[in-house]
Amino acid sequence: MSRTVLILLVSALVMLGPFTNNIMVPSLPALAIDLRIGFGDAQAILSIYMVGFAAGQLFVGPMSDRFGRKPVLTVSLALFIIASVLCSLAPDLYSLCAARLLQALGASATMSVGRAIVRDSFASDKMAQVYAYIGAALALGPIVGPIFGGVIEVSSGWRSVFWFLTAFGCLMLMTIVFLLRETNTNLNRDATRPARLIGNYATLLSTRMYMGYVLCNAICYGGIFAFTSCSAYILIGLLKISPDTFGALYAITVGAYGVGTLLAARITRRVGINRMIVYGALIMTIFGEIGVILPMLGYFNVWTVILPFAGFAFGTGFVFPSGQAGGISPYPKMAGAASSMLSCLQMSTAAVIGAVTARMLGGSMMPMAWVVFGMGPILLLSFYLLVLRNPRGAGSPSP
Repeated sequence: MSRTVLILLVSALVMLGPFTNNIMVPSLPALAIDLRIGFGDAQAILSIYMVGFAAGQLFVGPMSDRFGRKPVLTVSLALFIIASVLCSLAPDLYSLCAARLLQALGASATMSVGRAIVRDSFASDKMAQVYAYIGAALALGPIVGPIFGGVIEVSSGWRSVFWFLTAFGCLMLMTIVFLLRETNTNLNRDATRPARLIGNYATLLSTRMYMGYVLCNAICYGGIFAFTSCSAYILIGLLKISPDTFGALYAITVGAYGVGTLLAARITRRVGINRMIVYGALIMTIFGEIGVILPMLGYFNVWTVILPFAGFAFGTGFVFPSGQAGGISPYPKMAGAASSMLSCLQMSTAAVIGAVTARMLGGSMMPMAWVVFGMGPILLLSFYLLVLRNPRGAGSPSP
């Protein structure tokens, strides 16, 4: 398999997890009506997925260090396919949430193992550039998902979304089985031993540099998921746009994020990952502030909701790949564990932020706007305290 094809395959793997969650966003109002529940209850299928996805990260990475990347991906995708079928047949919210939890556990391997494959396959001096392309898929998932979800919802209803995911899962499974070669040539027989596992995670969690870079991605994704969790309520519920139009509007944020990641891929090696993170956080802060000011001045319409978030997404395109490279590249002997912990913290942080923000809406978009705005300053402060003030992180490394 050529490196270009490998990057495309890993991009699809990394995208699958967030794509699977957010493809349901345009269907939340219709799902709530069909199952006779409130919007806040319907949003639970997003948060329960994030919880399962985050929990699964802690195990699949070390398992791929022990048994190999390909076997773990194969089993996980098979579980994902079965769970997607169960979701499509769920008669009530409780059954749907249980099936979504299984679906999340099945999808959990795609992100952390995909990142570990990059760590296996590319030299350290090119890793940040590769992660810039892979990072595009990570945030494209929650942004592109509603585009597909809106079209499917209008044409066939919310249950058809899960049949679409079943077919996509089958395609990914066949690709892994027939095209992917095992990239982990150094199987670590101790990787899944409880003492070793706890020791690895304790080392990562106690390392300021690692946590500094991980928080960059967690905070960015928290802002993205806060918007995604609330956007259906704001755009479909308050502004009365149709689900397919809702999905189409996400194309604007897709373009903004894509430009950000492509620009990052071109200039990261020249300016270094630390500066890229600072630049991205400043852009996030500026557009987050615009997203707060406009509705406070009385400008509340589709464009005052979408365009500020597009600018925010552009800024995250600078941060995501550099945060991944800074967090994972120093740990070649436990790349799976480092990637798993990064994904777990990223997803669990986003799940909490998204669920809390959705519960605070109360007929207004301002809670969501304030949360998105807060992500930029929080990122700058945490990165300064954990990385830039650290003598080892004072420079601008390019892993």
